Amino acid sequence: MEGTVAVSDAPLPARAGVRFRDLSVPEGPLRAGLRAAFERVLDHGMLLMGPEVEAFESTFAAYCGVGDCIGVASGTSALYLALRALGIGPGDEVITTAMSWIATANAIAAAGAVPVFADIGDDLNIDAETIPPLLTTRTRAILPVHYTGRLCDMQAIGAIASANGLRVIEDAAQAAGARTAAGRHAGSFGHAGAFSLNPMKLLPGYGEAGAVVTSDPELRPRIEAMRYLGTVDREICHEVELNHKMDALQAAFLIEGMKCLPQIIERRQQIAARYAAGLADVVACPSLDGPEGSRPVFFDFTVEVAERDRLREALAGAGIETKIRHPILMCDQPAYRHLPPTPVPRARQAVARILSLPIHEKMSDPEVDRVIAAIRKFHDAG
Repeated sequence: MEGTVAVSDAPLPARAGVRFRDLSVPEGPLRAGLRAAFERVLDHGMLLMGPEVEAFESTFAAYCGVGDCIGVASGTSALYLALRALGIGPGDEVITTAMSWIATANAIAAAGAVPVFADIGDDLNIDAETIPPLLTTRTRAILPVHYTGRLCDMQAIGAIASANGLRVIEDAAQAAGARTAAGRHAGSFGHAGAFSLNPMKLLPGYGEAGAVVTSDPELRPRIEAMRYLGTVDREICHEVELNHKMDALQAAFLIEGMKCLPQIIERRQQIAARYAAGLADVVACPSLDGPEGSRPVFFDFTVEVAERDRLREALAGAGIETKIRHPILMCDQPAYRHLPPTPVPRARQAVARILSLPIHEKMSDPEVDRVIAAIRKFHDAG
């Protein structure tokens, strides 16, 4: 299969050292807030679609600068419901990036449409210049992914969509809190934005959770019905759909997590700057800036290096976990081998070179320096 990289993206085992992610919750204000939230939900007993869901929705909508937020069961549900609510279905084509987690393509396919894969730019995001040649009479939408927490060029993508009467659905799974210098947030550029809020994300739930944000007032009632098996008033089923509801506990935990989100983003940006200062002359580091004066939130710090697999093994030997996110392009996945071959040369080059370094808000400066020193040692050894 063309372009497939025969390597797992799971973190390599490492002796006690630098973890790729640390999902623990140490004692402190967040842990205390989570305990209190848990007790509140247990006290009132409204575990499904309780008042916390509405409270989270209004808080997150205001944070993203949009009119509405609809809490759902996962980021994949968010993408799928946004597509369906915008009328995307059988016979339609949706242009998206070749480089993302498979949930992006699967949501398009689950809605009945066909994913069409565009190439990426040097920032690993969809390259807007590669979109126009892919347009056909069946194209209905563009689905950009803010990969690694870096905003796509939404001005260019929006111009293409507007000129061709297309919908824009943002996959902001990795980009909660990413915004332009003018303060416009990920999720607010398109007709709808989809967020994943599972434990790995910057705004983490403690299980699966997701959200759709939009400023289109017609979308909220449609998505609300679809997340509850296509019902109105939770009883009358108007269309066939499955269960995509958000649990009250997850919403309560997310409200607490939002209090920490600015500090989480700031710490990740500090780590990214430290990495860039120490590594820019030995590996290809991501830029600390993005379109329209934006600053990435660094869900991942992904470098490109020719001897990627050898470097990864050396780092594991030094007690440093890394991850390849993701080792197989979506267009090369077996589930999509029936589609025409996709000419995505930049994505094919990148997928053999990308390596995500440890980055999380609990990481100390000495741990960051340990990673830098190990990479420089590998480079100096030739």
